[in-house]
Amino acid sequence: MSGFQSVPPQAEPTAQTKKRKLIPALAAAVLLQAIWTTTAIPAKAASPADSPVTFISQEPLTYGAILKHYEYNFDRNKTPVKVKADVVEVDLQNPMVRLDTMAGTKGQFTKKQTVREMANETGAVAAINGDFYNTQAEGVPMGPQVMSGKLLATPPYLPGFFSFALTKDNKPIVDLFTFQGQVTAKDGATYPLGGVNKTYYWFEADGIHEQDKHSMIDGLFMYTNTWGQVDRSNDGVTVPTEVLVRNGVVEKIVTTGIINEIAPVDGYILRASGKADEFVRQHLKVGDKIAADYKVFGQDFSKNYDAANFKMMIGGHTILVDEGKPSYFSRDVSDIGGYRSRTAMGYSKDQRFAYLITADNAGDSKGLSLPELQQFMIKIGVWKGLNLDGGGSTQLVTRPLGEFQTVLTNNTEYGSGYERKVVNGVGVFSMAPKADVKDILVKGPTTLFLQEKASYSLKAYDNYYNPVQFGSNGAQAQWSSSQPIGTWEGNTFTAQKPGKTTLTVTSGTATKKLDVEIIGRDQLSSLKIQPSSNVLLPNAIYRLPVVATTKQGVTRTVPAQGIQWKLEGFKGQFDGDKLTVQSIDPGVKLGRVYAQYDGFTTMLTLPLGQMQTLLDFETDKAPVTFTGFPAEVKGTAKRLSAANVPSGAYALSINYDFTGGTGTKAAYAVLGGSGIQVQGQPQTLSVKVKGDNSFNWVRAEVIDAKGASKLIDLSQNMNWTDWKTLTADLSSYGVAYPITLKRLYVANPAQGQDERASKGEVLFDDVSFQYAPTVDATRNLVKLAINRTTMTVNQTTIELDQAPILHKDNTMVPVRFVVEAMGGQLTWSDAERKVTVVKDSHYAEMWLDKPDLIIDGQVVTAEVAPMLVGERTMVPLRLLSEKMGWKVGWDQSTYSVTLE
Repeated sequence: MSGFQSVPPQAEPTAQTKKRKLIPALAAAVLLQAIWTTTAIPAKAASPADSPVTFISQEPLTYGAILKHYEYNFDRNKTPVKVKADVVEVDLQNPMVRLDTMAGTKGQFTKKQTVREMANETGAVAAINGDFYNTQAEGVPMGPQVMSGKLLATPPYLPGFFSFALTKDNKPIVDLFTFQGQVTAKDGATYPLGGVNKTYYWFEADGIHEQDKHSMIDGLFMYTNTWGQVDRSNDGVTVPTEVLVRNGVVEKIVTTGIINEIAPVDGYILRASGKADEFVRQHLKVGDKIAADYKVFGQDFSKNYDAANFKMMIGGHTILVDEGKPSYFSRDVSDIGGYRSRTAMGYSKDQRFAYLITADNAGDSKGLSLPELQQFMIKIGVWKGLNLDGGGSTQLVTRPLGEFQTVLTNNTEYGSGYERKVVNGVGVFSMAPKADVKDILVKGPTTLFLQEKASYSLKAYDNYYNPVQFGSNGAQAQWSSSQPIGTWEGNTFTAQKPGKTTLTVTSGTATKKLDVEIIGRDQLSSLKIQPSSNVLLPNAIYRLPVVATTKQGVTRTVPAQGIQWKLEGFKGQFDGDKLTVQSIDPGVKLGRVYAQYDGFTTMLTLPLGQMQTLLDFETDKAPVTFTGFPAEVKGTAKRLSAANVPSGAYALSINYDFTGGTGTKAAYAVLGGSGIQVQGQPQTLSVKVKGDNSFNWVRAEVIDAKGASKLIDLSQNMNWTDWKTLTADLSSYGVAYPITLKRLYVANPAQGQDERASKGEVLFDDVSFQYAPTVDATRNLVKLAINRTTMTVNQTTIELDQAPILHKDNTMVPVRFVVEAMGGQLTWSDAERKVTVVKDSHYAEMWLDKPDLIIDGQVVTAEVAPMLVGERTMVPLRLLSEKMGWKVGWDQSTYSVTLE
């Protein structure tokens, strides 16, 4: 069965390692009750008995159902442990909510789904996993199931398996149930039914049946349209004879074989073997009118349950709580022991509330033993309750307020986000009508940049806590802004001016407000361009996202429409934040890119790269071999002559066939046997590739000096058919030089394979590496002195019309003379009273009488602001020189400064 084993929890038992033994005789029903009461092992008092359960929080799911979060802290073997548990409390007296079961996919067994998938398919607002099942069989519950008043599966003849049910009056029941049925032939002959929609199992020794006898031997079983596959409990032990019955009339009989169809909605299929097969051969024929009668009832004959009118029923395992106390275990629980994730159900003493319970064995939540689970259930109010399937099967899903779909609420045992497909579950359903909006939930950014278009998602729930649909066929919403600093189009707000505003949305009588700030230059602390490559190359394509950080510490990428661009040293075209280099100016060794946001400017320098071609495939100096991953991937890798090759007449071809194997697949061209060593420290790899529009990935593999394999992405979407130059920035992969180029390859990742071509051919040419240019380290040597109107630049004396001065213990220098002497460029904006300095890779902006400077995209506050003295702009030397990378020397005896 699913989900459990003894401690330690390493692997779960299967039907092969432990047979499930069932007793199919109705005559033994009273005996079964006696077996439970006389052989059960009492549950010892658990150490958590005196430890409190802490209520953490709760939230409504729908009218009549609440999700409650708990923590259970106690000592286990003298060690403190914490267990997180969630409980859905359902008010059974509230007509606006309904408790029901869910089965497989679209109500059919054998088609397992996760609890979340079942809940979303059926419209449940909350759900837990249900019954145990044989993981090696078809995927049907061990116990009974009633869904919306319809019997889907009958109880097993297995002693001690409890079930949870609701009567027609919505009263909860936790008890033992059994089954009786028979088929009556036209001639009056009868044969007992073994069950409805049951998989194979083995009988237990009970003094009546042969021990370990297979349930299908001599068995006659009914399969309805709820059984969702044509194979019906055929594990090879018996050979079936099958009978198709529609509207009570035999339509088809197949001896020693199966009827290759699912049972019709208006009929059923009988599976017979052994003595049941003899009954079919002797008493049934096509065209006969036959009858099938069966019923479910309590094993305790003193309890006159009207099971035929149960609203719902779910099978479970042992009883856990009876009359608010720990119960004897009704089954041997050794195979579901240990500290595991748990699922359980129960109801309150007054029968008003049903409880759907999960407890987690994940992360810092340490799971529960069954005795610990008993104590938890009692502490939250369970009067009578039972154990459901747990371990890896434990799942709780709930619908957040305002949402239309459920989400996984608990942490599953086998990893965050893992959801096992199970056979059935118990769901909570809203029966409430549509109502007025109660509250609105708004999601969207609270920090915006100029010209940014922000769409705000709007969700709401009504007075019954059910989601509200907005739009032409639903509720209407009105948006507004408290300040005229942006415009609305539907639910999209466009930021137009810096400042703060309150966005308000109203629907009916419900209103929600959201404070938003539109960032201007004065709110920024930094602005940086983060290039995809740091080397300037002809025809290259760069991604240049601009990242801003506010003085409040918020960091975001500025929308491209809010940036003004300027290029220096080359020409190019922008599409959003994508720059395509069109040409490089003659003699340029360094290109510059300026990004300005609301008057705040930052600069990126791109040194002209030096390109070296490693492989052009015009010769066969580097042997090429093909390998596929996995081994089922076939193909070829070879040098061949091709038309329209970018340079020369030869290219590298990778021809691939990904139809074999599973998982991620790759077709490799292995270069030079063990790879080709690359000289120096290249910054960028470029390859010309003729694509095949397959949407597969293009990659290269390099081995660095530390032996680490680096998988270099050249393209994650091969959506072209002509030649295209692909580049990759090696510096972003943290390679240790020197490197070896080992392989070029085409990859088809496991996720999304159905959207990519499985066969194709890709050509490669001109494998090149780009190197940063050699930097000229020559610096000018500049000397100045306080109150002296001359300075020397490399021993040459230059007259100054304004001498350096001391101001508030800061050396102030005439900025134009100093910057130009150091080889930089300076511009003056009279309108802004601003000085701009550019030197090598450094960029600075300074405003008269303002202490905040912008240097290399960072706001820096000076001790003294730039000032005007004798018609010359004087700036604090030390701050400027340090940020511009200049070395500063000070001679106290002569009050002189040296810069280099």
